[in-house]
This record gives sequence, C-alpha cells and structure tokens, in this order.
Amino acid sequence: MSTARLLEHHPLLARVGPDHLGRIARAGQLETFAPGEEVVSEGTLGDALYLVLTGEVEVAKAGHALARLGPGNFFGEMALIEPAPRSATVTAVAASFLYRLPYLELQQLMRHDPRAGNALLIEVVKTLTERLREANRMVSSVGELADWLAGSLV
Repeated sequence: MSTARLLEHHPLLARVGPDHLGRIARAGQLETFAPGEEVVSEGTLGDALYLVLTGEVEVAKAGHALARLGPGNFFGEMALIEPAPRSATVTAVAASFLYRLPYLELQQLMRHDPRAGNALLIEVVKTLTERLREANRMVSSVGELADWLAGSLV
C-alpha cells in the first residue's frame, strides 16, 4: 500500500485533498517502532512531526506519563513551526507504525507547493486550537475546585 493511501485515513490529513496528500506523503517517511523503543527524547532537537498510523505511544515528561496516543493522533507538531528542544519523551508502548515529516522537508514543500504545505499547517493549527481550548477548560475547572475547597475550609 502506498504512503498516500496509509495517510489518507489519518484525521490530520483527511481534508487536504488527494493532490496535496501525495506531495505530503513523498516529503516524509514511514518508520516502525517496537514496544519500549524510544521515538523522541526530551531535550533533543525536535525537527519533525509524527503521525501515529498504528500502535500506541506514551508521552512522558521527566519520567512521568502524560498521555497515550494511538492511531489518528500526532505529536511533534511544534517542530513544523520552529525546531526546538523536545518537551517530552515519546516511547512506543505497542508495535507502532508512524509517519515522520521533517521540518526541512515541510519547508521545501512550502516553497514548491505552498497549497499542500498550507493545507497541512491549517489542520495542525486547528488541532492545536482545540487542545488549547481543552487545556483552558481544565485550568478553569481546577481554579473552580480550588475556590470551592478554600470556601469550604473557612
């Protein structure tokens, strides 16, 4: 099966269109990880976006598990905007098949086919916006709980 066919089912790329999808597929590569194998390490240079196609990975910071990501999820999206040190370590929990899109390849794609690169970036921004809204809701809930606890202790 072609890389484009594998990627067309990923939610991040479901709306980019077949022409753009083919170009995005050629810009990156498929990678396989065994259970326990580290995909990226906290503190190392983040220079690629990863899409989880199959399997499951765990995101951990300073050794503490933060999340598990399965098919349809992605991580490393900030590397598409600007390479910087990774904020967490990601390790395969199960045999995992990932698509890796390096920052430099995205930049080249943006120069040669801005529509394809923009289609991908728009989807990343939409997802980041959703995650930020959820984080804001969680912070608000914690604040409300703290207020309630403070009031009940008085």
